[in-house]
Amino acid sequence: MKPRTTWTCCLLACLLLVWLSPVGYADMGGTGKDMRININKAPVEELVELPRVGQTVAKRIVLFREKNGPFKTVEDLKSVRGIGDKVFDQIRPRIRVD
Repeated sequence: MKPRTTWTCCLLACLLLVWLSPVGYADMGGTGKDMRININKAPVEELVELPRVGQTVAKRIVLFREKNGPFKTVEDLKSVRGIGDKVFDQIRPRIRVD
């Protein structure tokens, strides 16, 4: 295989992987339905599906919204103990507020 052909194949493979990646897309199921978790309505069992959110943090999210009312923006989630910038950056593409 010629070097130029190999480079072209690698480039096409990378582009295909990026195109197929679901990260950042709200519609991950192809159904037209928003598959992100609504942090204002989700129970603990649903919140634990988020990366780096265990039972304890999920319970804090529910207690926080019960005490303070619904989240106005997804960034408000950072007010919950256990949700710092790193955790928030990982879960941001998978959450929403209505």
